[in-house]
Amino acid sequence: MATKYLSCAETAQYVRRALAAEFPGVKFSVRSKTYSGGASIDVRWVDGPRTKEVDPIAKQYEGGGFDGMIDLKYTRTHYLRADGSTFVCHDPGTGGSMGSVPSEDNRNLANVMPEDVQVVRFAADFIFCSRDVSDFDAEYLSAVTWLYAHCTMDTATRNPNTDMFGNRWVQDIARSMVYDSIKGEDWQATFDRRYS
Repeated sequence: MATKYLSCAETAQYVRRALAAEFPGVKFSVRSKTYSGGASIDVRWVDGPRTKEVDPIAKQYEGGGFDGMIDLKYTRTHYLRADGSTFVCHDPGTGGSMGSVPSEDNRNLANVMPEDVQVVRFAADFIFCSRDVSDFDAEYLSAVTWLYAHCTMDTATRNPNTDMFGNRWVQDIARSMVYDSIKGEDWQATFDRRYS
């Protein structure tokens, strides 16, 4: 099967459709960017699903990967079904270059694919997903207050910019709790889910 190249803008359309189908009613901003050496897509939204839930839907359309252990960027190809769903055709990984990313090779499936399935190379090497919280400042203050009431700090001060709980800054823990919060969940449940 010949490989069809899909531009960053075309890839963004597939990302939009997949997110709309998976999270109806959530408004996503999907922006494509091209630059010297590659392209990427930024996905942003307010409240709604956690980033952990959105990542696997959006990132299935990433045309590349990066192994920070050996500072190597690589490309992959995908099978694209007529309904817009996709899965990896060939991901070379970085094992052959002394890296840590395993390869995945499904090219042998090309002979049994329906006629409407294409092999594609998505131009967006990377897709970055970022959730915003509508009332971040109030939620952050609430999380910091909860941390001071329920956790023993390494210092006697009360400054989230300098206080630590274990080896983590209080401000970082509070931010991560706010960004990963689930509607209706209390801080204890959020903390336990993230740090237990």
